[in-house]
Amino acid sequence: MPSSIPYDPSLVLANVVDNRALQLIQQISAAAAPADAAQNDLNALIAMRRSLDMTRNELVNLGINTKSCNDELSSLNDEITAAAEDYVKKKITAEKAIKPLRAQIKGVSAQAESPVDYTKTQIKSMPLASDSMNMDVQYFSMDSNIESADAYASTIATFVAASTSWMGVNASKDMSNAAQKQVSSQAKKHSLSGTLVLSVSCTHKNASVLAPFVLNPDKAIGTWNHLFPNDSLDPTNRLEMMRCAWAKEDQGTANRYSILSGMTFGSSFVGMVHVLNSTDSKVSETMTSAVQSLQSQMDAAAWYEAQSGGFGVNSSIATDVKNLLSSQNVTTHVTLISMGVIPSMVASEVKLGVQTFAKFDPKASMDAIAELQNSTVQGENSLKASAQAARTGKQMVTMKGMEIKAALEGLAEIDDGHNKMLDINSMMSALDDYLKKAAEGNSGVPLNYFLKDITKKDLAEAWVAKYYPGQYNAITNDDTTAVARA
Repeated sequence: MPSSIPYDPSLVLANVVDNRALQLIQQISAAAAPADAAQNDLNALIAMRRSLDMTRNELVNLGINTKSCNDELSSLNDEITAAAEDYVKKKITAEKAIKPLRAQIKGVSAQAESPVDYTKTQIKSMPLASDSMNMDVQYFSMDSNIESADAYASTIATFVAASTSWMGVNASKDMSNAAQKQVSSQAKKHSLSGTLVLSVSCTHKNASVLAPFVLNPDKAIGTWNHLFPNDSLDPTNRLEMMRCAWAKEDQGTANRYSILSGMTFGSSFVGMVHVLNSTDSKVSETMTSAVQSLQSQMDAAAWYEAQSGGFGVNSSIATDVKNLLSSQNVTTHVTLISMGVIPSMVASEVKLGVQTFAKFDPKASMDAIAELQNSTVQGENSLKASAQAARTGKQMVTMKGMEIKAALEGLAEIDDGHNKMLDINSMMSALDDYLKKAAEGNSGVPLNYFLKDITKKDLAEAWVAKYYPGQYNAITNDDTTAVARA
């Protein structure tokens, strides 16, 4: 992405310029320039390729032969590949060169007082530059949802009846079985991931300049003596000040300091967002119910008149097994470097919550088991009645199937509330606010610095013009009106 605009907080309008800070900014800009130029070339080739693809598609729709176009596009692909490789190499090289330079920028600094007379100097905004914008945006999004569900319900009923007559003994045995089984399994996995990388750089037409620019000679001399203690000025010695004002100085070797008298502005917006929101749920439930009834009767009238007996066994078993695993994972990483404009960042709400059984308590589970078990028992009793009718009536009887009642438990959402977080929507809202403020042109970081050099001779002339007006042909080095000697 294009680099953000380098800026040192010590470079303040109307203050004395730290040459080392200015040179550091220039070195960072020079190191980033080859990579930025390579990216502009790559983006231009990609944009051209997409435009030509659309043109080729139009020709195909018109039935025009596009063989020569395809050949040219193939060669263009080679150029894009070479441009991408060149950009990657230059970007890595630039970052390695900028890293030690950026570490030298100080967030807090101290310097000499500004020699500008703020009571007489004005800061004016003038449209000396031009508005421009360079934008590069890349967005990737993937939304996947996988759901699977299996449900199984079965009912099995059997009835066996046998009667024997042996040595005058009639014995009969009835055995019935009924069983129900309900099985359910569900799996759900939802994943939403997105990455947004964007960079915007703007130049603003409005420049800030000091007009009129007025120096305070006393403050300016104090600043000089602070910066050059071995080449100081003595404002209490009038003759020395006048000799310095009349003297010739070597412009190449003379000491000097610079005042930042104006600047043009720009701004940059470089951001990256990566969001991952995944939800994974797995649930299974198995319910079984079995009823078995055994009844035996014996008729021994041949041996003992009217002697009969019987015994019976009835057993019923029901089980319910539940398993649920539901998890949610939300991660976000947001990086934003905005120079010259402070955009508004608005957090978005993300819903938090996993799944649970709708009625996960012992009473509800026992009620479901009892419902399934009662249904099974009723089916077993109906089975016995139908079998008895068939046996006594000597005919086939259509047996009513056991009614299957759904007893499996549903799922519900656990509402964990909503959390605020920065995401792609937050970044786009910040971009909208940035573009609005950048268009207004009321802020920015310096792009071009207007420097006014001050020498020892300049300060002596300003001192003479202030304290001896009209006595000497004073040459002012600011925007005050010079008064010539009468």
